[in-house]
This record gives sequence, structure tokens and C-alpha cells, in this order.
Amino acid sequence: MRHFTTLLLLIIVFALSSCKEVQTGQTNVATEHHAPINWNNEVIYHVMQRSFYDSNGDRHGDLNGFVKKLDYLKELGVTTILFTPLYESDFYHNYFPTNYKNIDAEYGTKTDYINFVKAVHKKGLKFLMDMETQYAQSGNIWFDDSYKNPESQYSDFIYYSDSLNQYPEQIFMPSKSPLHDFTAWPGDKHHIVFLDLNNENVKQWMTDFYLYWVDPNKDGNFDDGVDGFRIDHIMDDLDYKGLFTNMYQDFWKPIFNQCKSVNANIFVLGEQSNWNEYGEKMVNASGADAAFSFPLRFAIAGEEGTHDMYIDPTSNGVKMDPNRIHKVVRESMSKFTDSTFTINFLENHDTARWASVVNNNEGQKRVAAALNILLPGVPSIYYGQELGLTGQTSEWGSDANHIPVREAFPWNADQTYSGNALWYKDTGEWWYQSFWNTEAITMLNLETQKKDKHSLWHHYKSLISIRTKNKTFQQGTYEPLFTNQANIIAFKRELNNQISCVIINTSEDSIKLTNEDKYQLGEAIYNQNADINSDEIVLNGYGMLITNSVL
Repeated sequence: MRHFTTLLLLIIVFALSSCKEVQTGQTNVATEHHAPINWNNEVIYHVMQRSFYDSNGDRHGDLNGFVKKLDYLKELGVTTILFTPLYESDFYHNYFPTNYKNIDAEYGTKTDYINFVKAVHKKGLKFLMDMETQYAQSGNIWFDDSYKNPESQYSDFIYYSDSLNQYPEQIFMPSKSPLHDFTAWPGDKHHIVFLDLNNENVKQWMTDFYLYWVDPNKDGNFDDGVDGFRIDHIMDDLDYKGLFTNMYQDFWKPIFNQCKSVNANIFVLGEQSNWNEYGEKMVNASGADAAFSFPLRFAIAGEEGTHDMYIDPTSNGVKMDPNRIHKVVRESMSKFTDSTFTINFLENHDTARWASVVNNNEGQKRVAAALNILLPGVPSIYYGQELGLTGQTSEWGSDANHIPVREAFPWNADQTYSGNALWYKDTGEWWYQSFWNTEAITMLNLETQKKDKHSLWHHYKSLISIRTKNKTFQQGTYEPLFTNQANIIAFKRELNNQISCVIINTSEDSIKLTNEDKYQLGEAIYNQNADINSDEIVLNGYGMLITNSVL
């Protein structure tokens, strides 16, 4: 990164008096201990902990290993950790529990968990726990004991469509279907059934369950409690079956309200089930605080929106439409208030890795990183995104389909290094086609990238630092710039008389910006592949310039 302290810079700023579409960002909020937290100030690190860092040599990432790597997250600059589920499950991703209350033994003990949360808070970080509490799997006593046993004390917990408990409602299956075997890595078969979420006993159990994680020892000191939850696949009509309706209001809102009555700062992030939606309806009806910005992710990738999973990446990279991105940002800002939030992301545990989406186009990896972090919204970075990890889903007939987008974080290129959490090593085709078994690992690993000041990792670190140091990128207004210039996405963010501008070339061709437009004094705080002289800026292929000025 190059800094210019005395240079007269060309910053494209249209005359304030002629601005027609200025979007207001989140307002500043007091930072007293009990005051609401403005989550626009946060940067989320979304991680599948099984794949992060192994502390005991069993190849599975674990809680004690994560504690050892908290300083890495501090160094990168993120502020909030979002895990995939921790509870006991026969699925490697833990989304369908055998026991809600137990921590998966491969992650550690309940004591390890409490120590982990306390360590997170001592580092000044926050922790969000992922939940999918709509279902259970075979192996869960609620199902095992009540199946074909109407007298079971757990009959209330599972939804049966008959009086003999022969037909539990199943995920992805029509009502009254025979029990379906879902194949889980590395080949075991399990059933996945609905809980009876209309039952008052189940509702109370779930409320108590969520409250436990907010304040495990009920002492009012939240150093051992979560800072919030991510709710997976949150729906108003569960799986569109018409069996559990008005769920936002009747099921979720009471739980969220109870959690916030104990700790007013609990943050609830809902993953809206329809990825074509912004999620504001879910937020408003359920009392959640935030939704994921799927429309922005589609816009950055130049993809048509899909109702659920993303389409396969193309071999040609992506075609970004700056005006479409501006439109989505403006619409998103109009749908969320000063106390509700939208989460910007490029990839997650269900989607293709961004590097694969753009066919490893280095420029598009860097451009998207800037948009992910500097556009209005709360940025979320999926572990390894900062290294450019590759991977996309495949079809192997089980949940191994997603292992390529959930691979081990490469602390170094050595497969024998005990910290690399290669839990899936030598278990199938997903391993043999892994980036770990290609020459790419020599450049993708963290050890190598930290030594190279021009690496993607340093790019992410710099962008996060810019966001952290400049409130304009956290809470400022948003004004698109140069909307008539092809292949340029540029915008101004303003807060308290400070102006920050971002100018990005989304193409591989050089673009000149001349002084035919209005300019303003300022300081370049980040320059990637841009040339500046007295009368023009030249943005070379995928070049970008970030500037600051004071009114």
C-alpha cells in the first residue's frame, strides 16, 4: 500500500448540490456498556471450526485449537467469530443434532467451550453460535424413543402425522413417506425429522435452550455467554409444508425476545430461506437483527438470483455490472433501519469459493474483496477467503458434496503439520481433487502469503484496517459516482465532514479518468495498480484507489 500525504489527488466527487440519490447509513450509537451495539462497526469471520486448527493431532479442528489462533484473527482485523454448529451430531457439519445440549466431543468438552468463549471475550472479540433447531436426526433420543411408541415421554418433541408414531415428518420428503436414509460422510445413513414446533412444551424447551447459551451459569456476567446467534434456514412456513406457519411471530420472536431480556445486546442473524430476498420481512416479523445480503452477492458475481443454492461457477470468471451493484446497495439500505443490518459476503459453507467463481482471476478476487469490506453493510469473510482458497460443490450422493468448500485452513503447505485440520484426508474423491494435492498449495497457505506483501492476505488485512480506521466505511452515507463510466464502480461515503471515495476498475483494460469532472483535495490511503499525475488517474486492469478528505 502506498500513502500520499501532500499530493493533490483526483477524487471524483459530484457537486453536493446536484446529488440526487444520497443514501443515509446507520447512525452512530452510544458505546455505553448497556447501549445497543452498532454492528456496522463489526467484521465477521465465518468459520467451520472442524477445518480450522487441530490442537490434539486427531485432524479435527477443535475449540482449544481455535483459542491458540485468536491472535491470528486479531492480526487480520476481524472482530466477530461465527461458527457452524457445535452440538453433538453424526453429520460432520453438525447441522442435525443427536443431542442439542452436548458439545461435539471432537471439538472438546463443555469446559473447553466455556474457556473458549471467555478467551474470545478477553481478546475483545465477539462470538456468534450457529443454530438449526427445527430438526433432529436418528440417534436423538427424542426420535429413537418415540418412533412407533406413542407412549414415549418424548412424543411431544417429534411431529408425527399419525397416532401410532409411524410417520414422522421428514426433511425434503412428502408427508407420510417411509423413513428415508440420508447418506452422511463418510457413508453412514441417518434419518432427519421435524420437531413439533407447534407444541408448547417444545417451544419452552427451545426458549430455555437458547437462554442457556446467553448466560450459562445465570450470574448476569456474560463473559461465558454468546454474543448472538445465526439461525440457519429460518422460515415462516417451515419447508413450505403448511404444518408450521407464522413461525416468525409465534416461534422465533418469543425466543429472541427472551434472550434479549437477559442480555439486551444479543445479536440475531437470520439466514433467510429465499436467497432472492433481502430478508427485511424476516427481520421485521421475527425480531432478528440482520439478514444476509444475497442480492448483493448475486450482483457482484453477475449471476441471476436463485431461490436457494447458487448455480455452478462458469469458466469465464464473472462480469460485474456497477449499476446493478449500486441499485442493490441502495435498495438494501432502504430496507434496513438504524438498528437492523445486512451482512455482505462473497462465500459461505454452502457456496462455491469466490476464487473458483472467478476462475482464479486475481484481479476479480481483489475487486470483490474491496466491495465485500467497504460497501454499506456488515462484512463477513469466510475462513480462507482471505487466502483465495478454491473449491466448489460436486455430486457424490452425500453431504460430502460440500467438503470442497469446507476444506482445512492451510496454515502452511505441509500435510503432516499437526495443526492443519485435514479430517477428510484419504476418505474419497473430494480429497484427491483437493487444492492440498496440487501445486497451488505452495502459494495458498498462510505462511507463504504473510511473507509476500503483495499477497491477497495482505490485501484483505489492509482493507479491513481501512474500514476499522475510517468510520465513513462503517456508518457513512452512500453516493454512487461515475455511473455513466463503463467498467468503473465508484462511490463516496461521508460521515461527520469526512469523505472517503472508492474508485475501482472492474475490467482488465486500463481506464483514464480526467479532470473534466469535479475534483477535491484529499489523500490516497490505498492504491492498487493505479497511476496518478497532475491531470488524470489511470486505473490499470482491476486497479483501485481509496481516498480520504475533510470538508
